[in-house]
Amino acid sequence: MNKIDDILDEMDDVLDKAKPFPFAGDKKVANTDRLRDLVDDVRLHLPSEIKEARGIAFDKERILNEAKEKADAIIRQAEKRAAAMVMQDTIVQEAKKKALDILTQAKTNATKITKDANDYTENLMNKTEKFMAVVLQDVRKTKSSMRDKR
Repeated sequence: MNKIDDILDEMDDVLDKAKPFPFAGDKKVANTDRLRDLVDDVRLHLPSEIKEARGIAFDKERILNEAKEKADAIIRQAEKRAAAMVMQDTIVQEAKKKALDILTQAKTNATKITKDANDYTENLMNKTEKFMAVVLQDVRKTKSSMRDKR
């Protein structure tokens, strides 16, 4: 037990030993000098315990504030990291979409170029075929004309 508890116990004893005051109901006469000494002792010993209690309360508040600040910092860091991950995921998704769009466009262009090239080549071959048919016809006429002249 600490000193203040001892003093308070002694004050209780002084009050318990107090003599009843005649015709005053529950009033009693106590040794006021002894009670005054005990109150002085309480005052003498109380400040160190109050300081200790205040220090404990201050430490508690400081520890709670530090813990809250650390928790807030961790939450902010986690939110930043989550935002970065979402942003990175968004960028990756956009890049994939853009790559797919480019690939689709390239395939469409390649198909169109191939079709246009085939159409051009077929047209050119048709013209060549007609030209060759005319040339062949000329060759046959010339050959026939040479036979007739013999």
